[in-house]
Order: sequence, then structure tokens, then C-alpha cells
Amino acid sequence: MEALQQAMRTLNLGSTSDALREGLHLLVREAAEAGAAAEIRSFYGGRPAPLPDGVLPPTEEELRAADEMTW
Repeated sequence: MEALQQAMRTLNLGSTSDALREGLHLLVREAAEAGAAAEIRSFYGGRPAPLPDGVLPPTEEELRAADEMTW
């Protein structure tokens, strides 16, 4: 409950209803993103999606550095 109250203060949400509404909004958005990712995987049949024109694939070093990043 303390974490919820802190989040509400940080986001200037005036009520628990506002917090729940925001949480549902984020949940729906995440579900839509997961659905889109599944459609892309299905469309390409397990093959990687092509990169946009002019974009080079990442090197092993770049992938390793991305794995080591912390947010």
C-alpha cells in the first residue's frame, strides 16, 4: 500500500480510482504490444524481422554491451 501511495504522489494521482485507471491503461498498452510482437513473430515464422534500409545488424560487442546495461 505504501508503494501505491508513493506512486500516486509521484504521478499526482488524486485518488485510488485514478491510480487504478492509470494501471489499467498501462496493462492494456502492454497487452497490445505483446500481441503485436506475437503477430510479427508469427508473420516471419521464426525468422528474424528484416532491418530497415541502411541499418546494420548489431555486432557481438554491441549486443554484449546492451546486455550489460542497467537502467
